[in-house]
Amino acid sequence: MDYYMLFSLNKHKIENRLQFCQKRSQYFLLFNVLYRVQSIYHTLKSIVSNQINLSLIPLLIFTNHAQASDFVNFQSIDTSLYLQFENKVAPQKTISPIIEAYGDYKIGDMYVYSIWQNSLQHDYQDDKSTYYYKFVPRLSASKITGYDLSYGPLKDVLFAQWIAKTKNVKYDYFPGISLDWQVPGFSWLRTLFYFENNAKGNWNDQRIHIDYAIPFNNQLGDFRIVGTLDYTLGLHDNPEMLEFKPELHYDLGKKLGYQSGHLWTGLVLNTTKNKYKIKDTPYYRTNQFSYGVFIRYSFF
Repeated sequence: MDYYMLFSLNKHKIENRLQFCQKRSQYFLLFNVLYRVQSIYHTLKSIVSNQINLSLIPLLIFTNHAQASDFVNFQSIDTSLYLQFENKVAPQKTISPIIEAYGDYKIGDMYVYSIWQNSLQHDYQDDKSTYYYKFVPRLSASKITGYDLSYGPLKDVLFAQWIAKTKNVKYDYFPGISLDWQVPGFSWLRTLFYFENNAKGNWNDQRIHIDYAIPFNNQLGDFRIVGTLDYTLGLHDNPEMLEFKPELHYDLGKKLGYQSGHLWTGLVLNTTKNKYKIKDTPYYRTNQFSYGVFIRYSFF
């Protein structure tokens, strides 16, 4: 009986010690991830203190590792042509070539977007063309630390940057945190939280950005719904801005007998409240419901 009690007591002590060790390892993992993300943030912040270097950030992040043969997991380039109608602030009718690129890498990923917007209105008085481009490099906490941070629907936590340039306007720089999700029915779903440092050099607003893709098919062929939602909080006397832009993509290439996933066509809607953060008034309308069509080709 005494031996049994002694065994039970020792077993209880061992179980307590194991639980303590497990909790200690979890705290160490969390501290390690936070320390690495914080170090990356301070390094990048010191780099971008000089606005001249903003456009070099994606290169600084990725170039050092570009020589590694296993650095690139996937890369693609999309070229598109959009016709858009019923725009506000900008010309009412526009035609816009767009180039997009996406790369998945050993330490994160990067999305690049560029648009050259041209007016189709001969009587439009302002600048008849403009351009806009942005880089969104992201550093993956899971990839950098080597720990799997997924939990339930959460796939990964990333440090993100939004670096944007508009014609005749200085750079915007939005650092933030991204949460990637793994949700049934979605090809991807990402939620990003940004602190806005706008072209005037003011940290005066915050932004929530969501982008997603939902594939589906029926008797007509293969489709996907791809879209973005942007919401700015309206801090420091800025008006709130809300932009919801869903697109319906149809795999035209597959329907014509070619390889799937390359040639797409479809429709786009753009609903915006206070476009470009310009307050909508009866005298100057900035609330928008525009629509358009596009054709796209993906290289990968």
